[in-house]
Amino acid sequence: MGSPDRRLLLALDYPGRREEARISDLALEADGFDVRYLLTPPFVRRVTAAEYAAGVLEQHGSLGAEVAAVLAYCMAAPVAQEMAAAITGSGHTPVPMILFDGEPATAAAVEAGYQVAATQLSARVGASESAARRTLVLDPALLADRPDDAVHRMRQTLVEMGMTALSADDAEAAADIADQLADFYLDWLVQLVAAHNTSWPAWGGDVLHIASRDHRFTGGWPGAGSTRVWRVDAPRAALLARPETKRLACAFLAGAAHTG
Repeated sequence: MGSPDRRLLLALDYPGRREEARISDLALEADGFDVRYLLTPPFVRRVTAAEYAAGVLEQHGSLGAEVAAVLAYCMAAPVAQEMAAAITGSGHTPVPMILFDGEPATAAAVEAGYQVAATQLSARVGASESAARRTLVLDPALLADRPDDAVHRMRQTLVEMGMTALSADDAEAAADIADQLADFYLDWLVQLVAAHNTSWPAWGGDVLHIASRDHRFTGGWPGAGSTRVWRVDAPRAALLARPETKRLACAFLAGAAHTG
């Protein structure tokens, strides 16, 4: 990889509310790494993985030769791959990736994410669960061919659902609240749409994929120079809290630095 003093890690792990442990729970800073958690407000609103990755890099300045690896959780992995490819394409040694339960953002996964957002929003505004389930069915062709339209439809439907539940007393205040709630969830949904629209670039970097007990996407990572998969005997929610996960990540980073 490069010289062993390259200790900068780029982490893509969406900071929304969830039960699962986070990349930050690994506390890699205690092992001498400078970890930059790149998914922070204001969130990027771009609908392909390459554009989303470029937008995140633009927000955080010039990053290149000093990057030791890109880390990603779940469906942030395709965006991380585009980021690793962009850094490598700038003339740097191929940047490796460490994925934690990495997986593609399929059309079904994007729709499932939307239904989670709709259900949570409905609970916050007092709408019925049946209303949340009826909100929207995403067309896979729309996600791939007109992702901006898909995002617009998701936002519009979330706003309408919020307005329906809140508009009884003050329509103007209800509209403001519905807009804010829709945008809160849309930040995450845009990331999923972007991850869905990836080119899986072959950037030459190696991948360590650390998978929880039941994670199913454990084949060779598309576009990677090589893929090493390690299964940790832990449920998904605990994967990033297990000492074994941290040991595997640190061993991979030490090996990458040594072989550079």
